[in-house]
Amino acid sequence: MTRVFAFSLLLLTSMLQAQTTVSLGTGKITGSVTGLSSANQNVTGLSAGISFDLTITATNATTGLTVANHADGIGVISVTNDFELENRNNTNAADDESLVFTLSNVTGLAPGQSLLISNIGARSASSTTTKQYALFDGVTSVSSGSFTATSFAVSVPNLNSAKITATGPTSAPALNSRFLINQLVLTITGGSGGGSANAVAKITNAGLDGSGHPFFTFDSVAGESYEIQSSTDLLSWTPMATLSGTGAPITYTDEFTQAPGVPRHFHRAKTVLTPNGNLTNTTLSITQTWLQQPSGFARTAVVQVPAGAGPHPVIILLHGNGGTGAGTIGALNPHVSTAIRVAPDGYLNSWNVDGEASLAPDVAFIRDLIALLKTYDNVDAGKISIFGISNGSGMTNRLLIELDGAAFQNAGCQVSQMLAKMYHDSAFWFNATGSNAYDQAIAPAKRRRIISLNGTADPLIPYTGGTSAIGTFISAQESIYRFAQAMGETGPQLADADGIPGTGTNGYSAQFVKYTYRSGQFVHYKLIGGNHGLQVSGSFVYADEAKQIVAAFLLQ
Repeated sequence: MTRVFAFSLLLLTSMLQAQTTVSLGTGKITGSVTGLSSANQNVTGLSAGISFDLTITATNATTGLTVANHADGIGVISVTNDFELENRNNTNAADDESLVFTLSNVTGLAPGQSLLISNIGARSASSTTTKQYALFDGVTSVSSGSFTATSFAVSVPNLNSAKITATGPTSAPALNSRFLINQLVLTITGGSGGGSANAVAKITNAGLDGSGHPFFTFDSVAGESYEIQSSTDLLSWTPMATLSGTGAPITYTDEFTQAPGVPRHFHRAKTVLTPNGNLTNTTLSITQTWLQQPSGFARTAVVQVPAGAGPHPVIILLHGNGGTGAGTIGALNPHVSTAIRVAPDGYLNSWNVDGEASLAPDVAFIRDLIALLKTYDNVDAGKISIFGISNGSGMTNRLLIELDGAAFQNAGCQVSQMLAKMYHDSAFWFNATGSNAYDQAIAPAKRRRIISLNGTADPLIPYTGGTSAIGTFISAQESIYRFAQAMGETGPQLADADGIPGTGTNGYSAQFVKYTYRSGQFVHYKLIGGNHGLQVSGSFVYADEAKQIVAAFLLQ
């Protein structure tokens, strides 16, 4: 199925007891929704393609919009689904400041339909205190009124723009005018269009887990994928992860921890759009321009798709120096027959990591390739892996450092650990221009799973680190540990003697020694006597076993 709706607004704050506040002035939430659910079971007549912009601001520019430092402010309150915006926490008797919610660029509504914003209200010690609201189409007042209950509903007509202004009382008694929009749920009322409301991505629970990390749970649809995004200001959003819909509720937990001086985090779930139908066996092409190709150059990737409707997991295979995509697409066969295999071509048969003939912007190429893959209906955007061999493994390490957390979930690195340029002085390094200068510190995305395999007799890339004809590397064991540490490992690096040798009955042969962190989220296999092709004494037996080990990890 081709998904045409965008995202529901699922926002929460960490709600931790910090000693700081964040002034927002104006926050903007932009996107489109189709068929968000409501407590109203009689909602009918939903049309596809409804979109809107929601701008939140305060009329008093000197105070702005404030995120308070405990249960007040923008976010989910306790384990309820309230979305609260606090108007300065004004305790003056003449509480005449206003919060303004502007709903603009409303499109896709059929004749007779309207948007319903539920439960606009104010918290007060007295539920009998009169509060006011007003609706505007641009500047013209459409309707206004007052209410005494702590919540009520306002129907926004089918307008290009509707401004909702909620104000506290202009006379005693004093009131902290904290206005709530429950769930920011927009629903369709009336009309005679086709379709009906559905419960896609409705937030059902949120709060803090036992470790103090924020989480939220939302309904999902099987076959859909959801990009989780984080923001500290409601203006810019950082992709954090991509989750696969199961048809059951999904819980996302962020390992973010609030600390004094650190802004709060807000989250939303965005449905991944798939307008291109099903991906088939083909060659994909992305054109790039750079110093070596100023007129543009078509970057290609061979694609093989398994039988069945999908959505299927994806494995992107990166060849070694001198290789090609076509020659690498079967590198993990026959163990990945259920996955879509994508094998891109490096420029001049190499990947631009350090000192190669290629100066191509490969990080951008793989980023754009992943984005293109996600536009296909039979691609499971929540199960994308990258597997690299040799120079391709060096590129995979670079992608782990530089690509955001929503791009891919798993990585396999075979016979190349990180360059010393990528990690040193307790930090990871890159260059924002896409060059291989490695002169800017960066924090890799969290929540990924990584497997690495290296041979102790590799003459090209030293297992224990050091300089070779290819470059200078940190050790293979330190490389996997530094990624684990960046993603939450708090213990020390395992000693070489702490690895677990294979027995043949524990999942791998005696020639392999296994090191794991974070309950198997990060796994390294040392192949004793293995060369750059994972051959031992000329035998390919362990290289073949490595295929099985990697495939099982990536498809887990």
